[in-house]
Amino acid sequence: MYQIGKIVNTHGIKGEVHIFNLSDFNRFRMNETIYVELKDHAYKPLEIERVRPHKNVLIVKFKNIDNINDVLKYKGLFVYSEEKNEEIEDDEFYYDELIDKEVYLENGEKIGLVLSVIEVPQGHLLEIETNTKKTLIPFRKEFVVSVTNTIVIKSIEGLL
Repeated sequence: MYQIGKIVNTHGIKGEVHIFNLSDFNRFRMNETIYVELKDHAYKPLEIERVRPHKNVLIVKFKNIDNINDVLKYKGLFVYSEEKNEEIEDDEFYYDELIDKEVYLENGEKIGLVLSVIEVPQGHLLEIETNTKKTLIPFRKEFVVSVTNTIVIKSIEGLL
């Protein structure tokens, strides 16, 4: 299972929810099945009836759920996809492939660990925890030298 979002709130009284999309791909489509991880770590399949964007979230309506009382229990829970079914290029990565990777400068000096990937209009930022602070590094070819088991970046004046 691959984490793709989080149910952050309900919407209205007819069983719709706000889902914060954690995936870089459109995995929330009509008739697709996603899975909610319940508190006992079991996965409950839910089929999407409709989906629409709203501000920074998606409003999702599941089939056979028509009442707010039926979705309140999912508030705050993560949703998952069964598999990584999107084909990606060699120089593209899933967020979970980058998180927890160690980051080094070209000279071999360890900088820190990737905490998260943040999507902004200009692209993506790696949130890196160093020994002294957290910093954001643009995840762009002009800054990132390589991504293997570790991430190697160029020295960026003023960011480190």
